[in-house]
Amino acid sequence: MSNQLTRIEKKKLREKDKGIIDFVKMQNHFFPNLIKELGKVKDPRKENYTEYTSEELLYPVILKNSCTIESMRQMTEWFDDANCASNLGKLIGRKIENIPHYDTINNFLERLETKEINKVRIEMLKKLIRSKTFYQARMAENQWMVILDGTGLYHFREKHCENCLVKEVTDKEGNKKKVYYHSVLEAKIVMADNIIISLGTEFIENESENVSKQDCEIKASKRLLKRIKKEFPRLKICILGDSLYAIESIIDICKEYDWNYLLRCKEGRQKNLILDYRYVIENGEYGEKKKMLRAEKGTAKYVNHVEEITGKTFTANIFEYEYEQINKRTNKKNTVKFQWITDIELTNRNIEEMVKCGRKRWKIENEGFNTQKNILYKIEHLNSKNPNAMKNHYLLTQITDIIMQLYLAGTKVLKELKQAIKNTSSRLLETFRQAIVTDEDVSYIKKYTTVHFT
Repeated sequence: MSNQLTRIEKKKLREKDKGIIDFVKMQNHFFPNLIKELGKVKDPRKENYTEYTSEELLYPVILKNSCTIESMRQMTEWFDDANCASNLGKLIGRKIENIPHYDTINNFLERLETKEINKVRIEMLKKLIRSKTFYQARMAENQWMVILDGTGLYHFREKHCENCLVKEVTDKEGNKKKVYYHSVLEAKIVMADNIIISLGTEFIENESENVSKQDCEIKASKRLLKRIKKEFPRLKICILGDSLYAIESIIDICKEYDWNYLLRCKEGRQKNLILDYRYVIENGEYGEKKKMLRAEKGTAKYVNHVEEITGKTFTANIFEYEYEQINKRTNKKNTVKFQWITDIELTNRNIEEMVKCGRKRWKIENEGFNTQKNILYKIEHLNSKNPNAMKNHYLLTQITDIIMQLYLAGTKVLKELKQAIKNTSSRLLETFRQAIVTDEDVSYIKKYTTVHFT
């Protein structure tokens, strides 16, 4: 029997899709005080010269992002009618004559300290972490998986600001030239298989133009991990990351904070450990489990405490997993192989779960940055040339993404429709612009509901 919906069934489901009303209902379910939190940011403006409150300036940017509007100028063009202003007023609980112009919002974001936006995100995250809704995403010892990864944001032909990173590249003609750019490091917490949201952000940037050594992902990760420990001191964490982070300085931070680590491991980072691991494997002194992960029928091998052979001071339990995959284009088999290092003791009972957890690292790249860059938010688009406003725009995108992921994963009609994310965002924009939010809609938003993530 086919699971495909007929055109009539899809039409009936789309009629149930309330668009922006359902989006705000999901927001209100998990973050009923979000608008108040946006209104509590420390306003850098002089009170006598303010026309709009901070929530009236910040919340339209969240709506812009959720509707996949690429630029601030487009936001003003799309939102510039009385219906949008009236709807915004209903959604935030006060009458609004006009939605602020993008210049007004950007001027505010240029002066607003980034820590103020971060405070809002922290409150949202604490609300989710304390909720039992997402407890099943934790590991066996109740650790939350936190994935580290960095990505490039903006690129310039000329120096943009004194904080720019710079690299020399060679074009097709062999000419060398400098490229200036900004990058960011993200720590994403896994709340469910399809909900991976920003726990912390660290911008990778130089302190000034004349630095002897540029900022980098490792330096940024040390700052970010320190701040996460300060902001979430009691949170049980297992750090996931690629082989870049499989170094002693990062592992020492995990030990100091009483966190676990589960990192990709390659010879380039831990050559001696890998050599000793291979020596043990070749002599047959290892654990092994076959026919794992259902259809893959892969094999895992593991050795605990390789550090005792190598002489390292940190725990180095190493395991690998491989399976055969058929190339769809050539119809030939090729072997896919992974290898990790962890401080968690490995057994035949937990090795399959450890392999699953280790492979979740790809989610921040495939489902995180890829979605934010190419599908929903276009985070590489420059909404402002001001360095501080650039950061605030990025942080507001991460707040939007928290709500958006919950909305996409938890709204029943969207799960049944299985439509493209862009179509869902288009529906949000359509309903915000064309529908009229009524008092009945506001009551519906505030009414208690249950949300299931499957």
